[in-house]
Amino acid sequence: MFLKALKVTTASIALLSAMPAFATTLTDALIQAYQTNPSLRIGQNNLRATDETVSQARGALRPSIAATASADRTLNRTRNTEGNSSTLALTTTIPIYAGLTGLNGVDQAKFNVQANRQALLDTEQNVLLDAVTAYMDVRRDIRNVELSKNSVKVLSEEVRAARERFEVGEVTRTDVSQAESRFAASQSTLETSRAALKRSIDFYIATIGSPPKNLQTPPPAPKLPASANAAEAIAIARNPQILQQQFLVKAAEKAVSIARGNRDITVTGNVTAARSNSDTTNLDDTTAVIGIEATQPIYQGGRLISAERQSLALLDQEKSELQLAGVQVRQEVQSAYATWEASKASIRARREQVRAAKIAFEGTSEEAKLGARTTLDALNAEQELLQARSDLVSAIRDEYVNAYSVLNAMGLLTVEHLQLGIESYDPDVNYTAVAKPSPLGKKRLDALDKLLKRNGQ
Repeated sequence: MFLKALKVTTASIALLSAMPAFATTLTDALIQAYQTNPSLRIGQNNLRATDETVSQARGALRPSIAATASADRTLNRTRNTEGNSSTLALTTTIPIYAGLTGLNGVDQAKFNVQANRQALLDTEQNVLLDAVTAYMDVRRDIRNVELSKNSVKVLSEEVRAARERFEVGEVTRTDVSQAESRFAASQSTLETSRAALKRSIDFYIATIGSPPKNLQTPPPAPKLPASANAAEAIAIARNPQILQQQFLVKAAEKAVSIARGNRDITVTGNVTAARSNSDTTNLDDTTAVIGIEATQPIYQGGRLISAERQSLALLDQEKSELQLAGVQVRQEVQSAYATWEASKASIRARREQVRAAKIAFEGTSEEAKLGARTTLDALNAEQELLQARSDLVSAIRDEYVNAYSVLNAMGLLTVEHLQLGIESYDPDVNYTAVAKPSPLGKKRLDALDKLLKRNGQ
């Protein structure tokens, strides 16, 4: 009864690794998540918007041209005269010097772009880790549903057998009630397993973009460094959270320079060409004015010095954020690596537990037939085997997800490192299109850059 029903599905539910090959691979799921997940689209759009700040900062260093047109009609009731006048002017404003705030603004924008690139890379890694987790969760919960279904089938047979044996006087009503109670519990467990599978499927759809269908056995877990310290060394150099914060510190340093430059003299050149005419004066003038203007802030109510103090405080904050990021990444790597090693050891223990529980169940079932064991003994043995197999399924899932978690903490959970075979998002394409300086502007920026270096800023 017990043993016969259990052997029917043993081959299909033993281990995750025993699953036959299906249509959807883990690589398929990762590619789909990378190409469709809205979190990545949000990050890419945010990065493109940040790219524009470089072009805007460079624009502040370039001449600006404005056209002005005006027309007037004059009515003089006393003299009973009227006339028309108009003016057309073209003004070019050329920034010459502004405390080097312009160049520092360009550099600050560039550092913010680099920081956002790292933020996008961090989002990419989190999406890919979620995809791995969703994939393995669905596979785990499918197996748990199958295990629960098998348990219901086994216990249904036990209830039938117990009732037959009760009718011939081999067991008591208590034995029948125990079997019925365990059968009802198995039905509840099956519904719980189905609910867990439903939740995993919902997470899979949200992460990857479509319902799971015939998930294949995943490839071997990625190879990791031999020690947690080796993984930590890679993380310090590659983790995007640390790299992002390093660029934010550089951007904050430029913000300090900008705040100091705002207290310096500003020199601007102006060229204005104007043409005006008037009916009343019969004037038709064309004029051109070339001028230069220098402005030195003397007193601004403490606003500029306050802005400088604020930028210094924000710089200290970013430096502290960088220190904190280093601490958190180190902790994340060490914790993920330890968890991964524990999950590997857990698999070995769970396999041994399944082997022992299977032997115990088979022996108890045979002894129960001979009257040497009670019905409760057989029920308990079946429950222990079910739990051991469920724990093994979970351990296999955990070991796989934990390996990718270590890779994520190291900063290597990327399309390139995983060799997914698709083209990843290239941030240089948009950056080159919107932020590439013109040849004339580049020469001027290079000249100002040399001036910046000579002044030690």
